[in-house]
Amino acid sequence: MSDTGINQASQKLDIGGVKLCFKYYGEVSDFPTVVFDSGYGCTCNYWASISDEISSQTRMFIYDRAGIGESENDEKPRHSQQIIENLRSLLQKANVPSPYLLVGHSFGGLNVRLYASTYPEEVAGVILLDPCHEDQNKIMVPLFSDELKAEYYSQFVLEGSIQEIEESFEQARKSKSLGNLPLFVVTGTLQPHHNSESMSAWISFHKELTKLSTRSKHIIVQNAGHAIHIDQPNVVVDIVKEMLLLSKAKSK
Repeated sequence: MSDTGINQASQKLDIGGVKLCFKYYGEVSDFPTVVFDSGYGCTCNYWASISDEISSQTRMFIYDRAGIGESENDEKPRHSQQIIENLRSLLQKANVPSPYLLVGHSFGGLNVRLYASTYPEEVAGVILLDPCHEDQNKIMVPLFSDELKAEYYSQFVLEGSIQEIEESFEQARKSKSLGNLPLFVVTGTLQPHHNSESMSAWISFHKELTKLSTRSKHIIVQNAGHAIHIDQPNVVVDIVKEMLLLSKAKSK
């Protein structure tokens, strides 16, 4: 039965000096709420390709990080530790009960991974969609062409600076194991900006991330680039549904 009290309209809440925009809606069920964290510089609309299917299964929560989309800007850092504290405050203020199934894409994957490590009692499962890895700037980026290196580093003006990104990587590097928390790491292979060496490093990073949990799986998605949920939305929906079943069992 649908809960008409949870609508799909954007809302804003003050979490202490900054108002963040979010949407919290979907079918009331016994499954955990799916909480999404977008890639670097991306708004909550980034999840439109899968939101109808996911919200028909359970409640979902999407939001704009500080300084992005409809959320306000503030002077706090834009590194992952601050981001997860903001997200946690927002979830609590919006009365979204845990446990959560956390889904993070790219930089958002780094954030949800840190959230799960910091607050494991609030998390029922984690899905990392083509996630960032803390060693990518040391190992993978040097394998890029000079042109691609310049393009890569020039992107870090939309929210966090390259220094704050490096701080986020260091925070992830120091984070704890996820124990037996269900974890899926998903890689898209259709990424023409990579050469064979950098793509091999990217896949190796993702295989390494599966070691964070004793209940993990690495999923390779063909015909999908970095934005797997946009290129192959049905595949990602099926992955979320599979994790919902696992996370429901854990949350009991």
